[in-house]
This record gives sequence, structure tokens and C-alpha cells, in this order.
Amino acid sequence: MPPLVVVAVHHAGSGGGWTHRACAGCLARERLIPFSFHPLRHDGARLTYPEIVPGELVATLAPLGESPVLAAPVGRLLAAVARTKDRTLDADQRHAAHDEARAAVARLREAARRGRGTVREAR
Repeated sequence: MPPLVVVAVHHAGSGGGWTHRACAGCLARERLIPFSFHPLRHDGARLTYPEIVPGELVATLAPLGESPVLAAPVGRLLAAVARTKDRTLDADQRHAAHDEARAAVARLREAARRGRGTVREAR
């Protein structure tokens, strides 16, 4: 059985709640971000990669699962994408935020390359 990655956690008021897990194929198909990379203030629901991340990159990231190599780049990506949606920014700031999001995708792509080497060595 392939390894499963936690992608969502639901806390129940009177019990343990539940944990949603996904295989690498589901991570890629549904564009899911592993729970360990979710922002600290996130509610535990499933979180997907934003549209700015190409599908081929999501497919490359999926087998890496919760690789620590991806933690910082995914965090920067989510922060950059959040800034692009900030309605208080003027046009120049919004343009800079979009540039930052594209740069975050490039850093994520580079981290995926490094992570693939780590996964191969671990086998």
C-alpha cells in the first residue's frame, strides 16, 4: 500500500474527530497540499494548490508528500498568493504581489527538483 499523507483534520467537540489522508495520486489529481504545510491559523480543512501552480508541478510534488524540503517554499507560496488577493493594495503593489507569487512558484519548482533527489536516495 502506498504511503498516505494527512491532508485535513477535523476536531470534534466531544471526541477525537477525524483525519483525511490521501495517496500521491489523489494529491496530484485533487491538487491537495499536505496538512503539515497548512498555515498555522488554517481551520484544518483540505487546502489545494492555487491555480498559479501548474498541474505538472503539482504532479511532481505529489510523490514528495510531506518532504521537509517543501515546507518553506509552500509557506512562501501561500503567503504570496494571499497578498495577491489583498484588496487594499494599489495597482503597483498588486502587480508586485503577482510577481512575488510567480517567483514563489519558481522556488517551489526548484525545491521539487531537490526533493526528488532526496526521495531517490532514500529508496
